[in-house]
Amino acid sequence: QTEEQLLKVQQGLNDGFIFPRRYFYPSLNTLKYLPKITMNNSESIASRVMCLPLYSNLNLDDVNRICTIISQCLGPF
Repeated sequence: QTEEQLLKVQQGLNDGFIFPRRYFYPSLNTLKYLPKITMNNSESIASRVMCLPLYSNLNLDDVNRICTIISQCLGPF
């Protein structure tokens, strides 16, 4: 829900040698070489979206490990 939570989860995953990406960060409207336009929704979402590993031979044990790390970082939902 927040960038703080995202960064906490990202660090937890990195500590477990799992490296998610922030493909949609920063929001493109904030790039310095583009005209300044405020896009509140884009900026908010871009700061809170992380792309988890996903590939054809990702096994169920790794999926469970990723889920466990995220749960430990965020606490109960």
